[in-house]
Amino acid sequence: MDEVVDVVDENDNIIGQDLKLNCHKNKILHRGANIFVFKDDSFKEILLQKRSKNKTAHPSKLCTPGGHLGTGESYSEGAKREFFEEQFNSETNDKLEFKELFKIKKFTDNDYEYITLFRTICKGPFIPDTNEVEFSFFEDINKVLENIGEEPENYTQTTVLLLKEYQKRYM
Repeated sequence: MDEVVDVVDENDNIIGQDLKLNCHKNKILHRGANIFVFKDDSFKEILLQKRSKNKTAHPSKLCTPGGHLGTGESYSEGAKREFFEEQFNSETNDKLEFKELFKIKKFTDNDYEYITLFRTICKGPFIPDTNEVEFSFFEDINKVLENIGEEPENYTQTTVLLLKEYQKRYM
């Protein structure tokens, strides 16, 4: 069953709802959230996850936790839900602090959306939902950026976009 998501206008105001599949097919603007999870407050090691080979979109690509917001869900609520669903196969945990970094409008991975990037610190251990994630690991962010320059095809386009924007703003 396809998810229903909020449809938004060019100013990120909710103007209706539609199926995620229709939003992708028809390039309809909607919302998503992504989380850069760091091992500690040095912000040097970032959590990457390899998408399940059974995923319809971008199987076996490397990415960071994140996904689409549900109807009526705030960016923060969606980020927390996605992180805990993907990395703990559970409901959210309010003990982790999620800091909002920036919001951008993107059209990558056939996904036309506003996406807000959050940052948190969590060293695990992680118990990924194998329907979503094959495995996850920490990697030096500079090495990830170097790898993206050499082999961008190993990553989702959204991950490449967000990492490059993060690099411009914070590194």
